[in-house]
Amino acid sequence: MGTLATTRPAILAPSGLRGTADRAQTWINTHPALAFTTLSAFYAVITTLLSSMKLLWLDELITYHLANLGSAHAIWHALSLGADPNPPLSHLAVLSAMRLFGNHELALRLPAIAGYWLGLLSLYLFLRRRISPTWALAGTFLSMATGAFEYSYESRSYGIFYGFAMLALLCWSRTIEPKTRSHEALTLTGMVIALALGISTNYFAVLAFLPVAAGEVAFTLQRLHTERWRMAELHSIIRPRIWLGMMLAAAPLVCYRGLIRAGISTYAPHAWNKVSLDQVFDSYTEMVEAVLYPLLALFLLVGIVRVLSRFCTNCRASIRPRALGQLATEYRMRHGRQAFPTHELIAAFFLMLYPFLGYAVASIKGGMLSPRFVIPVCFGFAIAGVAAAHRLFGHTRYAAIIFLILFVTWVTTRESIIGYWYTEQKQSFYKVVSHLSTIAGNQPIAIPDPLMVLTFQRYAPPSLASRIVFPVDFDAIRRFRGEDSPDRNLWTGRNSYYHVPIVPLAGFLQQTGHFIILGHDKNWMVQDLREHRYPVDEMPINTRAGAIGGFTPLMHGVPKFYEASGDRSPASGYGHVATIIPFHSEANQPHEDDLELPIQDIR
Repeated sequence: MGTLATTRPAILAPSGLRGTADRAQTWINTHPALAFTTLSAFYAVITTLLSSMKLLWLDELITYHLANLGSAHAIWHALSLGADPNPPLSHLAVLSAMRLFGNHELALRLPAIAGYWLGLLSLYLFLRRRISPTWALAGTFLSMATGAFEYSYESRSYGIFYGFAMLALLCWSRTIEPKTRSHEALTLTGMVIALALGISTNYFAVLAFLPVAAGEVAFTLQRLHTERWRMAELHSIIRPRIWLGMMLAAAPLVCYRGLIRAGISTYAPHAWNKVSLDQVFDSYTEMVEAVLYPLLALFLLVGIVRVLSRFCTNCRASIRPRALGQLATEYRMRHGRQAFPTHELIAAFFLMLYPFLGYAVASIKGGMLSPRFVIPVCFGFAIAGVAAAHRLFGHTRYAAIIFLILFVTWVTTRESIIGYWYTEQKQSFYKVVSHLSTIAGNQPIAIPDPLMVLTFQRYAPPSLASRIVFPVDFDAIRRFRGEDSPDRNLWTGRNSYYHVPIVPLAGFLQQTGHFIILGHDKNWMVQDLREHRYPVDEMPINTRAGAIGGFTPLMHGVPKFYEASGDRSPASGYGHVATIIPFHSEANQPHEDDLELPIQDIR
């Protein structure tokens, strides 16, 4: 009796788990729309919570200040002066969101949240056409398990063009085997609009044309093969409407030529993200992130099983481990039953090649590349990953629900950690503010770090924010930091849409006595002042704010405070050339003739 009591739970437990898995899988497969609605609610909760934890940082505040200009004309004019190396659509979307919902973090991030959600919906519909809703939902959660997810609630262009890239691929795939002629026309129009809106959001969205083009070429070659390469049938096989649609979608680039020239001339010469192969490999490790490695192992397993199935007649008996033999046998039995057609797999493969394609495009034009520019690579890995898993384990009853649970758990765990990091970052920022409120008195506060200055202006108390200055010495910035892209962003908008004083270091020193510097331990300003023999002393304060960096950093290093003296302080030896080496405003400014653009009030 005691034995039965002990063993019965062990017997019933698996049955209970199987029953729950069966019910969950059946519900998802019979209610696919409700299943995606549940995913959408999960997504909305996570993005809302993370947005509330994350402070707006430099890139987002650049978008905000440009959107705050209030009109399409003013935004276009600012971009034509090199205010931001992006087309205007994301700024206009943020402007619309602010008018509807107000000036707060979630409102500014709503366009990105909506754009990313559009990508999830498109991916789900793309997958659901070929595999069961449970597998499709697992693949959609797989895409959320990547580093690209952090751009779903960042007020920049990345989440928006991410969504348009997947929508374009979905619409193209639906032009093949359309239900009706009107359905084909609708999907073709959707493809054109998605591609055009993508390049109106970020110029690197031009890469979205390439998976569509590659898939269309593969589809054409398949049809030619089916027709035994009869060239007489070529006119009925090639689909000129697809190519004409892509040409039409690329037309906005003609309108953006001036904006592109302004962005390249302003930022490319001393960009932080110069084109390099390192950026290509960083794109995989930073965007696909940790899920990259199990996916690569899965692809390798598919390759091994495929080879074994080809050369082994009775794999179960002859191959060890037995599970591998069984997979090879099942693969052999299901030979030719690939759920995804070749042309769609080719398109997904080109999504996976995004970093290399981006490297090629940036090397030809632009000279700048960053992992965030190629985030649709994550869609490629999601499609390929779920296709590989379905190919290997699609015959297994509970494989789909197991994969779904795995990636739901992965996303939940990962975003919980990210939320903790954002909370730490916010606490670090307010520690800096608290320290500064006790030491600054009424002195000016110089913040030479562009990552900090706009965030400080937005979140610090007005008594501190009103005293900050952003000084620049571009020669020193380039020498000590190696790039000046964010400083150029701020310099271009001085005296207009940025409401913090942005001035040459020489002019600031000439009008200032004692002041405080908020920077990190290797900031360019302290080194520059010391080179010119100005008195600068680090204050013995441990800010305990090491978490202020992170995925979207608020400073280039650990915050430090310094006491310094300008020309109006006796400590500087004002008027005694032997004591200091004076700065000159002209030397502090960008001095390349081809980069200097006229600045005017664009309001």
